[in-house]
Amino acid sequence: MSRGLLANEIANSVKISAKYVRCLTSYLVICTVPSRPSLAQPRGPVQLSSDFMKMENSEAFVGFDLCKIPLSSVAQKIMSAMHSGDLVESKNWTESEKTAAVVNKSSVQCAGLCEDENQALDKQDLYSFTSQTSSASVKRPSQSSSIRLVDQLSADLGQTIGSPAPFSCLIPQHTQEASVLQKTEHRGKHFLKKHLSNENKESMNLKRKHITCDNSPEETSKHMVLKEDADVGEASLNSGNPGTFRHHLCDIRYLDDVEKSQLIETLKQAAALVVTLMYKDGSTQLRADQALLSSVKGIVMLLQGHADEGSPLGASASSPALEGGLAPSERYVYIDTQHSPIWSQEGETHGQFARNMLFQILKCKCPVICFNAKDFVRTVLQCFGGDGSWKHVADFVGLDPRIAAWLIDPSDAAPSFEDLVAKYLENPVAVKVSSTYGNSSRNTVNQNVCANLRILHRLTMELCSQLKAHGLWRLFCTLELPLVPVLAVMESHCMQVNQEDLQRTSALLGSRLKELERDAHLVAGEPFLITSSNQLREILFGKLKLHLLSPTETLPRTGLRGHLSTSEAVLNALQDLHPLPKIILEYRQVHKIKSAFVDGLLACMKKGSISCTWNQTGTVTGRLSAKHPNIQGISKHPVQMTKPQNYKGKEEEVLTISPRTVFVSATGHTFLAADFSQIELRILAHLSGDPELLKLFQESERDDVFSTLTSQWKDIPAERVTHTDREQTKKVVYSVVYGAGKERLAACLGVSVQEASRFLESFLQKYRKIKDFAQATIAQCHQTGYVTSIMGRRRPLPGIHERDQQLRAQAERQAVNFVVQGSAADLCKMAMIHIFAAVATSPTLTARLVAQIHDELLFEVEDAQIPEFAALVRGAMESLQHVRALELQLQVPLKVSLSAGRSWGHLVPL
Repeated sequence: MSRGLLANEIANSVKISAKYVRCLTSYLVICTVPSRPSLAQPRGPVQLSSDFMKMENSEAFVGFDLCKIPLSSVAQKIMSAMHSGDLVESKNWTESEKTAAVVNKSSVQCAGLCEDENQALDKQDLYSFTSQTSSASVKRPSQSSSIRLVDQLSADLGQTIGSPAPFSCLIPQHTQEASVLQKTEHRGKHFLKKHLSNENKESMNLKRKHITCDNSPEETSKHMVLKEDADVGEASLNSGNPGTFRHHLCDIRYLDDVEKSQLIETLKQAAALVVTLMYKDGSTQLRADQALLSSVKGIVMLLQGHADEGSPLGASASSPALEGGLAPSERYVYIDTQHSPIWSQEGETHGQFARNMLFQILKCKCPVICFNAKDFVRTVLQCFGGDGSWKHVADFVGLDPRIAAWLIDPSDAAPSFEDLVAKYLENPVAVKVSSTYGNSSRNTVNQNVCANLRILHRLTMELCSQLKAHGLWRLFCTLELPLVPVLAVMESHCMQVNQEDLQRTSALLGSRLKELERDAHLVAGEPFLITSSNQLREILFGKLKLHLLSPTETLPRTGLRGHLSTSEAVLNALQDLHPLPKIILEYRQVHKIKSAFVDGLLACMKKGSISCTWNQTGTVTGRLSAKHPNIQGISKHPVQMTKPQNYKGKEEEVLTISPRTVFVSATGHTFLAADFSQIELRILAHLSGDPELLKLFQESERDDVFSTLTSQWKDIPAERVTHTDREQTKKVVYSVVYGAGKERLAACLGVSVQEASRFLESFLQKYRKIKDFAQATIAQCHQTGYVTSIMGRRRPLPGIHERDQQLRAQAERQAVNFVVQGSAADLCKMAMIHIFAAVATSPTLTARLVAQIHDELLFEVEDAQIPEFAALVRGAMESLQHVRALELQLQVPLKVSLSAGRSWGHLVPL
């Protein structure tokens, strides 16, 4: 009977790869003593196959007795033949090599393959080779050493499979193969010592699978063991006691149907769930320096039972962990998110159950705690989601301690788990999140994960208490938590990009930059590094002396060294005095578009599309921010570049580039943009209560609010308002809203500081209530140290009490800015949540929110659904004038403008 046939039969029986079993059978040929006394001579020298030689690098080494594993009848016959010495000789053995002697079973019990995991292997206890010039001999180990090693091996394996493994060792004598064993001996011993525990666990896992097939469920559950590759330790379920776990860990891959039902019931009855993602390097979301490139391996979940009292969520937030870091009512569950090619049928079954269980968690009625909950929801969608599965996450509300901490202290935008524990928990807690598989054992890493989930629960309870104390609990539950699944779904959807147009634009911009650089060197009279502020300063002010020709009395200087500035405002003031400043301004504009937007998009593209990462806690005002790429920074205004001609009399060619045109909708879909019209000005009218502003928005719908505002401010007929007047009014209004100050307004308008100051004073004199609102806001901030938005968002401003007048003035501007801009951000977030919920509950609508650009929401909609969805969006956004959940009632109506098109850069008003 050949060894290959043996491998195939055993593989079919135990459901592992034939190649893996061939490695094992090569090992068994060496270690199995023939039981037939008549076999006096060996069939040939024992050879270590190449597969066996590679087993040292294998993840799990199987060294158990195959006779103890339930096999097919054919496999059992092969095993009997092997023990009786009837195996066919290897075809690789030559006649000259068939000279090895067989050691009788009665004389050598076992040469021992390994010792206890914590003891060193003694080479003399296993083999002793002596080399001579003409011959070689093998010394047998002493009787006592053999018995000791056999007893130790039997004891170790007996703990796993219940009986000693009848290993014996076939030692070759005077052959060429003795040198092979001599070379590989230390490698085999080191491997066996290192992987003994993996060997035992693998044998039990394989045995469990056959017991499952041949025995009753009651007997099967007794042998159920959690595979260590699940990376959450060993566990088992006790089917004899329904609904309870004998141990505290559970890998759902190894549950039968009854146990799966029990787990679902336990999940439904849990008082709280605490979850975290586990990555392939052994780290989790709770690790501060978790590698960005490491992919998700699985999800670890803590189920808090109702037995623990003293906490709002069922488990005690302050009670110490019991033995092993576990409380009696705690259960830990591991959900593997990888798609394993092994046992494909079982893999499909596991995937379906894992998907159902995860979506059950997303719909769970009990609180779900997760640090960075958005990443958890996105992972669920990416691993187990489908075309319409994103609607299942619409109702998910997870308590995210990072969001809670950000609401309390918005200046701390991205704290780590360790930072929050040290900041908010009174009793010192040892957080163990720095270990990975690279520098710690898996058991240590897994114990740390389980312990940290308890700490995460305790931390979240403390932050929830502080949210209530600060009056932020309603904002947390009504606005920020429902936004988490919205952002996760946005990140799971990709926007298509016209890569060819993007590459052409990049090449065109690169050519233009070279032209501008040549022009700058020409007009400067010498070459210089155009991106260097120091070299540019030397040319402008050292060589050309433009600061002496400037009509502005004093040009701004840098803050650190007091040098003359080369900022955009200074270049704008100097561009009429020399052609160089204008060239530099265009160069900077083109360079920004090329590097930040065009080349940045190309770097972030995957298969012709991009997907942004949205940061919910990235700003102090409550606005969302985006990265990879920063889609919010892509200007909607086209950029025009002039290309000079080489022929006299020919006009310069004007190139128009719109970065948004490269974003295109999917086939059969259209982009629909919804923009709040003058949202911040309307909020300013509501907050200030200025009668003129209220009248402007309440009486009738104005097509052009800023033209009407210009007419009111400057007291001129509306038909005589020019485009310049309108733009001037718009900049003055937003300088008041953002607290820009007269210097910045002067730079924006291209006028002197004195003239900008007159504009501000004239505007505030016309709308007196705006000035009163600003003064009241600043006074309230001086009194309490913080300001709030219309929905209750809070921003502490410690600089309001600074003695330094400049720092105090900055805090005062920030106070007014936050109240207006933070309120607008809250309304936009609320609009996202309402529209998301409406689409999720609709049986027909499939529109997806793909981007949020502050006051603008961009959707991708099926062509046939544009009219219905446009009406839904307009109604949802304009109805936010009244928000019952937050007791908000705006004095002015909200207006939404809609536009649609195949390209984001070419949208047509609806």
